[in-house]
Amino acid sequence: MTTTSSYSRFSYQARDQRGQIVNGYVSANSLNDATRRLRAEGKYIVDIKPAKSGGAEGVHVAGGGESTTNIATKNVKARREEVIYFTIQLSVMVDTGMPLSDALISLSEQTFSDSFLGVLQQIVQDVTSGKDFSRALETFPRTFPKYYVSLVRASELSGTMGPMLRKLADYLMSQRETTKKVKGALIYPSFLFVVSIAVTIFLLTGILPKFTAIFAGRQVALPLPTQLLMSISDSLIVHWHLWIIASIASFISASLFIGTKSGQRTLDYLQLNIPIFNTMFHKLFLSRSLSTMGTMISSGVPVLDSLEIVKEVAGNIYYQELWEDVRNRVQNGSQLSDPLLRSTLVPKSVAQMIHSGEKSGELSNVLARLSAFMEEDLKTAIKTATQFIEPVMIGMMGLMIGGVAVAMLMPILTISKVMAQ
Repeated sequence: MTTTSSYSRFSYQARDQRGQIVNGYVSANSLNDATRRLRAEGKYIVDIKPAKSGGAEGVHVAGGGESTTNIATKNVKARREEVIYFTIQLSVMVDTGMPLSDALISLSEQTFSDSFLGVLQQIVQDVTSGKDFSRALETFPRTFPKYYVSLVRASELSGTMGPMLRKLADYLMSQRETTKKVKGALIYPSFLFVVSIAVTIFLLTGILPKFTAIFAGRQVALPLPTQLLMSISDSLIVHWHLWIIASIASFISASLFIGTKSGQRTLDYLQLNIPIFNTMFHKLFLSRSLSTMGTMISSGVPVLDSLEIVKEVAGNIYYQELWEDVRNRVQNGSQLSDPLLRSTLVPKSVAQMIHSGEKSGELSNVLARLSAFMEEDLKTAIKTATQFIEPVMIGMMGLMIGGVAVAMLMPILTISKVMAQ
């Protein structure tokens, strides 16, 4: 009778209930049976496979083998949709009892972009060689942000990988939808502004020169607005290449300035103070901060570590400075709400609710409710800004295009009066 003893013994690497890596062997009729036995013992499986003869080959040493990650792969910034899909699929696989290494291998065989596929393949190599999943993710900071790595590390210690991945996927999708709404609110006025500029240039270079020939043969003094527009029109037609060079140079200079610390501070200041959009940006940065902090704290991440991550994802230097100040004060013994109550960036009602959550020991629940409320408030602010900007931009377009039209018609009216005399 043929024996199958070489496949009835499995080597595994898992985390125990204290979060420590353990290696060992288990006898079972099948791989699924071995997986069920280990999960029944409270072990979170990292890797499991049939033990080879001698058994030693099947054991993986925790933390062994440093990754030889390609520098180009390390700097990859994957599309958020890919990260969300990866997170959702991985959470489903882990929840059904599939070992993490097998789930990662399965995902690495699916359709992703070449760059993200390279990241997954490196993660598979790291995890199967014994490295913690969070440490493998940490190698790719542009693909997996710090909050992602921190939440995965917390789930490794608590044995809640599946639920945590679901929470991460929900968080990523929520942030993606919020970002889309804000970009949508900004794209519309930008489009109207570009259209108004294009129409104005067309009038100055295509229509106004035809009127210039009419005006030149008349002994009539042209109004000052018309003279000014004609000068601009001549400049655009004759020196068009200089205008293009100047526009490109201005764009590059503005981009370089924004890339500096003072330029970023200026841009962030405008976001918080520009009319119409300032309320929307305030709610965006506060909603993002509270949502991240609530997710981190409810997942067991220490408050100081949570505040450090909140500072990184805030998205505005003034809010970053606020959370840095909060972190320093909490580290020195202050309550989380103390600096928030004194800040002009956080509504008093929000700071008071956080204070109440601290006193009652329900901070994570309060933050969860606050972040949900702030997200709804942000949607209202985006809708209000979009509705208000439409008539404003139409009015600006009317002033620009109408101003050019009036300047073109003023000489005609003047000539008509002279001929009527």
